[in-house]
Amino acid sequence: MSVERDQNIPTKAFAFILGATSMIGQVLLLREMVTVFYGNEMAYAVILASWLFWIAFGSYAASAIALRIKRPALWISALQGAVFLILPVTIIAARHVKEALRLQPGEIPGILPMAGSAFVLLAPLAVVLGGLFTLICLAYEPGRKGGVPSHGISEIYLWESFGAAAGGAIFSFLLVRLLPAMHLAFAVALVNLALGPVLDRRGERFFMMKMALIVAGIAFILSGSVGKIDRWTRAKQWKGLDVIVSTDSIYGNIAMMRIGSEYNLYENGMFSYATSDELTSEESVHFPLLEHPRPRRVLLIGNGMGGSLREILKHPVEQVDYVELDPKIIEISMKYLPPAELKPLEDGRVQVFYADARWFVKRAGHRYDAAILNLADPHTALVNRYYSLEFFREISAVLEPGGILALGVSSSENYLNEEAKDLLRSVHTTLRRVFADVKSIPGDRNIFLASRSSGVLTYDARILIGRLQERRIDAKYVREYYLPFRLSADRISYIQNVLREEGDLNTDERPIAYLYNIVLWSTRFNTGFKNLFIKLRAIPPSFFFLLPAFIFMGGWWGKKFSPTAPVTVSIATTGFSEIIFQLVVILGFQALYGYAYYRIGWIMASFMAGLCLGTIRARGIMARTPERVPRVYKMAQLGIALYPAMLPAVFMAFRDG
Repeated sequence: MSVERDQNIPTKAFAFILGATSMIGQVLLLREMVTVFYGNEMAYAVILASWLFWIAFGSYAASAIALRIKRPALWISALQGAVFLILPVTIIAARHVKEALRLQPGEIPGILPMAGSAFVLLAPLAVVLGGLFTLICLAYEPGRKGGVPSHGISEIYLWESFGAAAGGAIFSFLLVRLLPAMHLAFAVALVNLALGPVLDRRGERFFMMKMALIVAGIAFILSGSVGKIDRWTRAKQWKGLDVIVSTDSIYGNIAMMRIGSEYNLYENGMFSYATSDELTSEESVHFPLLEHPRPRRVLLIGNGMGGSLREILKHPVEQVDYVELDPKIIEISMKYLPPAELKPLEDGRVQVFYADARWFVKRAGHRYDAAILNLADPHTALVNRYYSLEFFREISAVLEPGGILALGVSSSENYLNEEAKDLLRSVHTTLRRVFADVKSIPGDRNIFLASRSSGVLTYDARILIGRLQERRIDAKYVREYYLPFRLSADRISYIQNVLREEGDLNTDERPIAYLYNIVLWSTRFNTGFKNLFIKLRAIPPSFFFLLPAFIFMGGWWGKKFSPTAPVTVSIATTGFSEIIFQLVVILGFQALYGYAYYRIGWIMASFMAGLCLGTIRARGIMARTPERVPRVYKMAQLGIALYPAMLPAVFMAFRDG
């Protein structure tokens, strides 16, 4: 059976739309699931791997039935109609993952639940999109063997890659600012539904039915129903809590809850601040500022609206620079918090800067007496970059000679398990590489204090009480009776004994504290990830250098059975390398700039743009000088091998820029 090419099908245009749909859908789901998994960047790995697996499966399944397909246009039309249903439903399902996995609030899932849910959720959409690619190739050029596409695949691949690059760029620079995720999912799905009648107009009844679906889809979006679905799914993510607002910014999901008179803010599902948590606010601020004899200029990084700004202003400071990456946090806080909580923003001594804190610190025009990192634990690569050796060096450069850096890490009052010790030791060791004096104040949140000058920091509660009284600070918890308790000799001795042992250095290139924190959190719910981590660390590094040898031997052995086996193996390793390189670049971007969530579409689009250029170049060689193909192929494989060796130099160049 053969398939006649349908000249009426604008296959290149449909390949472009397929690429754009695939990229926007992929980025939407990446962002949704990263939010579901509390911003944990490991989600990128499992999502990309699952996506590519199901895309390949869908392409293979469509090619397997290609011999039986007489009218590719009808199949393409049907599958694009399926996208209209599958894409929004997948977004809705992604927001129910935590409920389906029965995760407790704040519970960070292990790698297996994360991978399993991504694998299941992405299957329907990715299979359909993979099948569409094969069918569009079939419609463009049926080929010589009963409907199997031949050289026309490169043409379709070029336009599909071009569409993906364009879709990622448009998403990053325009759509992400204009439409919420749910509205964007329905809009992209509607575009695919609308293309159906263009492809296949045979049969007036079928055509009118599809047009009616399109009109209904437009009416559904304009009626406000999408907004209702969006609010309902957001509420399901916070089942049992009074959700005031849950919205997406370009940097992540921001949600505010109300419990009585208390307001809680969450970023990507992780707790950010609570207006009634006065103890945490007082400890994070008063310990470092009481350690300094005359704090005049203070840098506050993150979470000032929970009370930290208010507590800083109780000291005789002259200037407070408050740095927050996401303007949406301040916007929501100003809209919903009681007026009393907003008074610190009206103080003339406070300046708010919306910027990445590392970027801000590198360009600071003056020095500070104290810098307070009011951030969560290093549970993601985004947050870990503020606990790294590189950042400690950067912030040390903007501190006065007697300046103090303060940060906190989750701990325990009287007992630390080995996982908590590993995390605390890593942070402590990293601080000691930069600062001459580092002290720790134990508690539910271990407070690290660091100074470039020796003799500035003290454990003497009498000195701190004297400064507290001299400045007439009205504190509820950090007072005369509380300071001797927190700084008691037995508590200080215990934490000093724990930290006396050297920990692993935490750097941007080797974010070990990030991994330790994941292991620590996993032990609170199960020990599976911890056991996996221990087994992986036991593998000698030399083992990974044996992998290329095994791959080479596999290709050489397979050549005995098929002359194309080495090419097949190289294609497989190229695909594997591509996904690894994408992940390395994403995590590298996160370490450098801290907002991969915002630019993930652009990062993915850049890869697709490279594929476009490579395809154009390869087509030119095949058309003009086909005898060069084997040599160019070998050079391309060499380039893939050399590419990872270039990445560290590129990252270093951009970090210093």
